[in-house]
Amino acid sequence: MDQRIVNKKLQILSSMVTETLTDIVDWQSRTAANTAPGEYVYDGDWADSPVPAAFKAGKTVFLRASVQVPDTAPLNNTYLAFRMQSMEGMLSIDGIPYAGIDDPHKRVHVPRHGKLAIQLEYSSVPHALFQPELADTPGLFQGGSVRIVNREVEALVYDVRFAFDTANTITEPRRKQLLNDAIEAALLAVDLTLPRDRFLAEVANARKLFAAKIAAIAPDPESGSIYAVGHTHIDTAWLWPLKETVRKCGRTFSTALRLMETYPDFHFACSQPQLYQYTKDYYPEVYAQIKKWVAKGQWEATGAMWVEADCNATSGESLIRQMLLGIAFFKEEFGARPRTCWLPDVFGYPSSLPEILAGCGVSYFYTYKLHWQATNPFPDHLFHWRGLDGSEVLAAVINGQGAYNGNPTPNQLYTSWQWYAQKAEYPEVLFPYGFGDGGGGVTEEMIETRRRAEMHFPGLPAVREGSAEGFFDDVVRRNPSLPVWDGELYVETHRGTYTTQSALKKANRMSELMLRDAEIWGSIAHLAGEKVDLDALHAAWKLVLLSQFHDILPGSSIAEVYVDALRDHKTVQTNLAPQIEAALATLTPATKATKAVRVFNSLSWPRRDAMTVKIPTSTSGVALVASDGKTYPAQVIAQEADGDTVLIEGAEIPSIGHADFTIADAPVSTQSPVSVSASAIETPLLRIAITPEGAISSVYDKLLRREVIAKGAIGNDLQLLQDGPEREDAWNVHETIDKRRYPVEGKTTVTVIESGPVRGCVRVHRKHRDSVIEQDIVVTAGSTRIDFVTRVDWQERQTMLKVAFPVAIRSVRATYEVQFGALERPTHQNTSWDKQKFEVPAQRWADLSESGYGVSLLNDSRYGYDAKENVLRLTLLRSTTYPDPQADRGKHEFTYSLYPHAGNWVEGETVRRAWELNVPTRSRPLASAETPRSFVSLIGAAAIVEALKPAEDGRGLILRVYEPHGARGEVTVRCASELKQVVECNLVEEDGNEIATNGSEFKFDITPFQIRTFRLL
Repeated sequence: MDQRIVNKKLQILSSMVTETLTDIVDWQSRTAANTAPGEYVYDGDWADSPVPAAFKAGKTVFLRASVQVPDTAPLNNTYLAFRMQSMEGMLSIDGIPYAGIDDPHKRVHVPRHGKLAIQLEYSSVPHALFQPELADTPGLFQGGSVRIVNREVEALVYDVRFAFDTANTITEPRRKQLLNDAIEAALLAVDLTLPRDRFLAEVANARKLFAAKIAAIAPDPESGSIYAVGHTHIDTAWLWPLKETVRKCGRTFSTALRLMETYPDFHFACSQPQLYQYTKDYYPEVYAQIKKWVAKGQWEATGAMWVEADCNATSGESLIRQMLLGIAFFKEEFGARPRTCWLPDVFGYPSSLPEILAGCGVSYFYTYKLHWQATNPFPDHLFHWRGLDGSEVLAAVINGQGAYNGNPTPNQLYTSWQWYAQKAEYPEVLFPYGFGDGGGGVTEEMIETRRRAEMHFPGLPAVREGSAEGFFDDVVRRNPSLPVWDGELYVETHRGTYTTQSALKKANRMSELMLRDAEIWGSIAHLAGEKVDLDALHAAWKLVLLSQFHDILPGSSIAEVYVDALRDHKTVQTNLAPQIEAALATLTPATKATKAVRVFNSLSWPRRDAMTVKIPTSTSGVALVASDGKTYPAQVIAQEADGDTVLIEGAEIPSIGHADFTIADAPVSTQSPVSVSASAIETPLLRIAITPEGAISSVYDKLLRREVIAKGAIGNDLQLLQDGPEREDAWNVHETIDKRRYPVEGKTTVTVIESGPVRGCVRVHRKHRDSVIEQDIVVTAGSTRIDFVTRVDWQERQTMLKVAFPVAIRSVRATYEVQFGALERPTHQNTSWDKQKFEVPAQRWADLSESGYGVSLLNDSRYGYDAKENVLRLTLLRSTTYPDPQADRGKHEFTYSLYPHAGNWVEGETVRRAWELNVPTRSRPLASAETPRSFVSLIGAAAIVEALKPAEDGRGLILRVYEPHGARGEVTVRCASELKQVVECNLVEEDGNEIATNGSEFKFDITPFQIRTFRLL
């Protein structure tokens, strides 16, 4: 039968599936602006509304009416049906949220007979949020009705359509012919012109005939198997703000509830506790129903993380907290303990993630994103993923036409199996289905289609449905021999997300580090008898974790999202500042006198780098005298009404502790170890030559007598590169980025700002078109670290700003910090895999080293690097135009540092220098100086304290340390207080074995890049 005839007959049959029982009339409407979750500013009161009715894009539209469902209507076959265009909304019945109504979900079962008070809350033309050209296009509501579905006619349409799509998908000629014969026989058996009763009789006979013909076609025993998981992916924010996500949760989750009532075999999965928290707060009736279905085992609360977080810019501790808070929520609310990290749409996965997952008791990992590769198809789909420390998790990186928003059509089922790489090792492939990104989830049609596939339909893989974790559990139980992927899962697209929306990335780094300090000093204060407000820390963490969602922190959302996220970070930092100060005050004797100052160090090694200290205003020279009598010259760097800020260097501040200094007058010295001019800075360690353009033509290491900058090249080379236009320019950086470079067009001035006993500073002022770049090049007397304190008023569009340092180093590998460790990547382009790593993510530093010497490039809030041959570059700013046309326009402040060092990055202590750049010391006034004190110190292997925090259950403190260098050894932890008991626990604070203690000390072994966590009691 001609395909056009088949399509036409199916179209006509589809129109005959339902009959209108009654139209819904007497509609009333009103519009509003949704100003916050659950909050509206109404444009007026309810008024009678014509149907059809048009509503302005961007408005929230409320429509209400009453309808009578006759007692004679068969409830299982009776629906409320609605017609609309460019409208997405929620149906409430009798004031209770009932189901989402959108393009894929235009009908829903009536709940009962009798009079129903219905209300629709629609978002009119939701795409106008990111498509401004739609601003003048109205949303259209065309009415609603009560309709009766004839299940026999509907089933015939599903049967024939599924077979027709299968025949058009498969390539094996015999089954294709037999399927077409069955389709033709079924359609010829129905006369579409007959009266309704005779027509229905023919439909019933046609179904029997069709079923017999299909049953006679043997399925392919080698066709494999599909494991279907009904789910929805809801972006916590993206092309809509958080307040719209709240409504998407209500719509999507209520829809899934209605499907569970209709289909007892339907399983549904959704990750992200944040979404459930929204539902609990704003749709409590829906939330109560979800809990019942979770208890029945039909609704799977999975995913482990609080949100599906970005894994490139997010710190290691934040990734742990994503799972700590996420798992705790699922356990407390649903009695469920997720074992799967469900990240279908995240833009890359660090090599340390398997260790983090395994350490949180999360054994399974799922994503699709590795199939967005620009050049190199990812080779494995089901494998063991091995991380930096050797930990492994079972990973499914599944390819399919529908990605993570699948639809169980014959074509998608067939291609999912065909594209699956591990057919021989494990003959079943995971298949998540349901509308996603903007939510919506599964439809009746999807379930009906999946049910037909479950019969092992001829030509297609066998299909079964279950929970996401059930799939992984089956793999473990069958124990196939699977490949191992060792190292990062690098996504060859979306590389721009390491940099886009720079202000949020800076705010995220600041909040992460303030939370660290608040917890450490709060814990120390707790040991001193002070109460720690754990609830306030939880609230701060939840705001930070929310902003780390994979379309927020990476910079790929609309502008409104960043207004919300930056506001949340400001709230976090504003609230944390007094908490930190209160904790430090507990550790400082109360005084009105200011003859001394106490300096606090939250890092787990003694610091001797340059540190700022607040002291009373001084009219002459000043020095700070340590408790051992040693005097440190202090350089005044700022003067305010409440005192001076001075800089000292070389004084030791103990590990997670404090040191006191007496403030003393000192003669103003006419000699300084730092010499500064507009063209050069010289210290006892370095001699730096500065060009008239503010670049660095030479960095000479005076101790090791070698030049750092490559011969004939310049460092601190600010490069303006064409960055777009791209279809998804917030996400992507094209590999041709270096083929178009702009010169800095404006005038440059170089001015001496500081020349003192501690540091020298030269200010470079550049202008390019409407943008202004101002940099302070800062060098201290006792360090080889050169800081570039940068302030930019950025007004460019589709332009990238990079800084380059061609260094006199020969290495085929560069090393980059990732969460809880470091990773090597090539500096050459030997293979297509190497070539694609032209922009890579890192945390606080990257390094090029050869035997005996190296150079690190540190940062305080940038995440995009590249290293090609001997050139280290850091991406500073972008200026993308979609989905936020004004992204990054405005003022920015950040610091990056060049750090030449003896030996490689381990021997040069790059990890510590990068921490020191990011974590400032803090100071408080004292009456008189006391002996230095360390509250927690580590002795032995070079482990680092990542966190010291109150335990989630209130039992003691949690100490987390990690090994940063890829080495091993014994670590001794020494505390200022007596330890009653130490229990090792996993990363989410589930207890393990007790550790032997010796008074205030305990010991343990640590292996390369290992993370270890202890409960201190």
